[in-house]
Amino acid sequence: MPNTSFPEIQTEGVKTLLGEPKRAIIKLALPMIAAMSVQTIYTFVDAIWVSGLGADALSAVGFFFPFFFMTMAIATGIGLGGGSAISRRIGARDKRGADNVAVHTVVMMFLAAV
Repeated sequence: MPNTSFPEIQTEGVKTLLGEPKRAIIKLALPMIAAMSVQTIYTFVDAIWVSGLGADALSAVGFFFPFFFMTMAIATGIGLGGGSAISRRIGARDKRGADNVAVHTVVMMFLAAV
């Protein structure tokens, strides 16, 4: 049962999360679906352009796609997880913890990029 003791301080995000679960999942999933769709379209357009360079170039792009997609998924996961952890630390008024998580998130993103 949602806590409605302080309805005046509930933001739109809190109302979304405390409301109907099906609607909240759809609302939260749409930006991720859009981002993954843009990444897929980018790779598809890249493959069309590269197809003009020959079969070898096109097969290289096709071979590389799963690695690219996995790298993007890992980077997105680290970024979203880091943002969530930082937000929780800020909500708990733990600035030192938030700074620590931010530094570790940047380091993990750097290592994933290399």
